[in-house]
Amino acid sequence: MIQDAFDLPGIPERPRKPREEGLTHLLDKGLALRQVEDVLSVAAEYIDLAKLGWGTAAVTPGVEEKMQLYHDAGIPMYFGGTLFEAYYLRDALPAYKRLMERTGVEHLEISDGTLPINHEEKLRCIRHFDEAG
Repeated sequence: MIQDAFDLPGIPERPRKPREEGLTHLLDKGLALRQVEDVLSVAAEYIDLAKLGWGTAAVTPGVEEKMQLYHDAGIPMYFGGTLFEAYYLRDALPAYKRLMERTGVEHLEISDGTLPINHEEKLRCIRHFDEAG
């Protein structure tokens, strides 16, 4: 950590993983495998959660290997809300849940960035996934 490498006053001590506060979220906008390897080689200890944004997981070559890189680094990852919305639009939430189970994704983003989904409907979706496990 920076406190160990530099004598720089005023840098707060950062708790080690797993952290309860001060979480750092990485937005993966379609990084290539080598880019993920590079990021993890210098910053894995700082990253608490990785999001494969905007449905990029559906079109990224080698996404399974990318997910494994995050897993091996101890960084939980999840799919961005746009992918959720694609399944929602097609009334395919059970298929989305199966995708999450098959890929070991335990976190979920329910968004309304591309579709108008009212608050009550989002709550219904949250309950659906909560009840499903």
